[in-house]
Amino acid sequence: MIMTPLLLGLLGWTAVSIVAGLIWRQRAQPRPPHLLTGPPRAVIILAVIGLAQLGVAIVASATPPAGPVINWLGVGAAAVSTVITGGTVTTIVLSLARATAPTLQVGPSGARIQREMLRGGAWIGVLERIGIMASLLTWPEGVALILAIKGLARYPELKAGATSGTAERFIIGTLVSFGWAAGCAGISWLIIT
Repeated sequence: MIMTPLLLGLLGWTAVSIVAGLIWRQRAQPRPPHLLTGPPRAVIILAVIGLAQLGVAIVASATPPAGPVINWLGVGAAAVSTVITGGTVTTIVLSLARATAPTLQVGPSGARIQREMLRGGAWIGVLERIGIMASLLTWPEGVALILAIKGLARYPELKAGATSGTAERFIIGTLVSFGWAAGCAGISWLIIT
């Protein structure tokens, strides 16, 4: 197989996705303080990921349609980016938009209760991004179904956490996750067509 610019771009895109995910996941590890922590590190990671995504989109739109092997590799690289990098991007944006108010609430007995943020969000996000990417490539109406299921499933938790910023985090996370999956689906479409 010949290393075409598109194939090199796909390999680079996959590598950037994996490395960005690993770097962001390392943020919880104790280490000596240095310049690139917190928001500056998050913005740099977002910029590198965004430039990699843009670069692959440019290469994909500039090259002629590839063979079936490259097409499948492209869709696979997009799926990797959808899952790994999409989760990283969503987590970074949520950390940049973190609530300034604490998530403590007063319970029925007057005791302060620390409310959990939405449980299972990471796994739901992975399934959401895969579903959105697949729907946009095969059945666009499926996106409405995925978003409706997610909203209806989370409605009781969102209503119960009205003052904790949960609804805002839900909306931000959903929009970022959806946007990333849509971008990956668009790149897949550019590669396939």
